[in-house]
Amino acid sequence: MPEQPQAGADTCLRCGAQLSSMGVEKFRVGGTSGGWKMLFGEFAELSEGMIPFEVFACQQCRRVELRVAAAQ
Repeated sequence: MPEQPQAGADTCLRCGAQLSSMGVEKFRVGGTSGGWKMLFGEFAELSEGMIPFEVFACQQCRRVELRVAAAQ
């Protein structure tokens, strides 16, 4: 039976290699789309929010992991 990689705070959940931090990126959530966006334009974006995520990449298996960024 193959040995499972040990999961740590800075290791890849898939292969166990060291993760590299790629920084913090903000992702857009909410807002509207379709006809409402066309009808109301930028006013349709008022309910939109941004969520900051820390982005980590595995140099071995090339997977990406997202974590909620710490409050600043």
